[in-house]
Amino acid sequence: MKAHSFIPFIVSYVLVATSSSHAGGHLRRNSFSSPNGMKMQPVPAMTSPSGSSVTGLMNIQDSYYFLNITLGGSVFTVQLDTGSTDLVLSPDRPIKTTSVIKGSNVTDMYGTGFFSGTLAFADLEVGGQVIKSQVFINATSVGDFQTESMFPLGIRGILGAELSSYQFSGIRDELNDRYGAQKGGELGRNILANIFNQHPNLGNFTTIVLGRSDDGESAGESYFAIGEYPERLKDSFSNTAYIDTIIPTDFDLFADTVSVNGKAVSLNSSIRGVPRGKAIANLDSGTSTALVPRSVVDAMYGGIPGALYSDPDQTWIVPCLGDAPNITITLGGKEVYIHPLDLTTVLDLRPDDNFTVCMGTFSVLDSAFAADVGVDWILGDSYLRNVYTSYYYGSFNATGGLVKSPALKLIPAIDADDIDATYSDFLTRRRQNLASLAPEGTQAQIKKRIAEATANASASAAAVENIASGGSSDSVGGSYQSLLNKLDVFGPIVFGLLGAIFVVLLGLLGVGVTLCIRRGRTVGVVRSADTMYAPVTAPMRFKEPVPEYRDEENASYGQ
Repeated sequence: MKAHSFIPFIVSYVLVATSSSHAGGHLRRNSFSSPNGMKMQPVPAMTSPSGSSVTGLMNIQDSYYFLNITLGGSVFTVQLDTGSTDLVLSPDRPIKTTSVIKGSNVTDMYGTGFFSGTLAFADLEVGGQVIKSQVFINATSVGDFQTESMFPLGIRGILGAELSSYQFSGIRDELNDRYGAQKGGELGRNILANIFNQHPNLGNFTTIVLGRSDDGESAGESYFAIGEYPERLKDSFSNTAYIDTIIPTDFDLFADTVSVNGKAVSLNSSIRGVPRGKAIANLDSGTSTALVPRSVVDAMYGGIPGALYSDPDQTWIVPCLGDAPNITITLGGKEVYIHPLDLTTVLDLRPDDNFTVCMGTFSVLDSAFAADVGVDWILGDSYLRNVYTSYYYGSFNATGGLVKSPALKLIPAIDADDIDATYSDFLTRRRQNLASLAPEGTQAQIKKRIAEATANASASAAAVENIASGGSSDSVGGSYQSLLNKLDVFGPIVFGLLGAIFVVLLGLLGVGVTLCIRRGRTVGVVRSADTMYAPVTAPMRFKEPVPEYRDEENASYGQ
């Protein structure tokens, strides 16, 4: 058997765990179903005193967060993604459309796979709100990842919750080309822009709370609210100031500091013009892990006794019950502690190998790719589970000019007084999870697996280089096609970690990482590799004192 990286087992482990109550030996609460009958993790209902519902999100093993919508009279399950803006759907039941753009053919590319089809309009209900005639991609063609990984879970599409001004929108580009920027912009509004436009008395913000499955033992509570805060968080959000986004088209904030066991990690940015000692971080619920520079990954995991770096996976393999580091991340002056359960994921490698490993959920984002897309960090669900987040969508005038900046509110999910208790909680829940899995791998077993995966990755890269240089053979071609097929099948439930496999196997760093992590970035024209940060000079909604920043450029972890 050829050894691949550890990543494919994340997919199989998650799918098996969600398809059988016996998987992993976990006892589950009463479940409920998506429209196609697929059982999902339960989420409590929640309603505000005003009667406007706060929608519960379904959660599969902390890898997908999704909800039900009603489109054209039929109910569909869609993934919630703050990293893209369009509504895309491959329907498996009738939709009563209000109109269809004849001759349109729009394709939105995602982490892996795509949705391609005509533009259509239909009435939509979501989160207690009703939209008359919402545009969406009525997909008749999708990628293998959608067919083989999303559809079996009952997920038929993606609900983009990014800013409507987000620069990559296949829907908006198509409508602008047909009708001009003004009419195209009106017709092409995404779901949230339409809700805020059609309901002017509703606050133009959303709130997202992502629950944790507690290492596989329970679902946790997850919510998506439009124009209001969940009842238990109202006071906290009301007393929290907004942090303006860096630019008006993305939910990006400055990463100020990372602290590992009380020691500051030196931060740098790949984007020209970013203040010294800071980096640009994007908050993306559509990515289930986090991607940061190699220096940050090494600082987080490299000091753990027994940790091994896996080059094919671009992250660290660590002892499952080892000393979890105390990690805090500060964005826009807001310090957030990361629960130890969100620093690693447990992978049972059976049947290929009779052992279990624990892999870091913060992996490497290449600096060249970061400079190309204009972000240094992509903070997905492994970060977002540790913070309650409110997304303010800003205010723009009739010509698209910025009046009030988009902004975010961040409330740490773990109080400072509770941090010490999280480690014992981590040990208890991790032991419960490991008890039903294969024994933890020894260092010798893990080193052997990493070495084999690295060798096979190098061989595959050499084969691709041979093809690129003009060499040809049936065996190489067959091997390459087999490789592509496997990459399609094992598309990222954990998006960031798969990026390294594309890097090593295909030798196409920019393409590989784009395909694997930044959902929606491949729609439209990619940002120039000469990306430069320019401060937003339009009027800001909030003015907060800027905290003093201490230059840590020469500081390093472990000193």
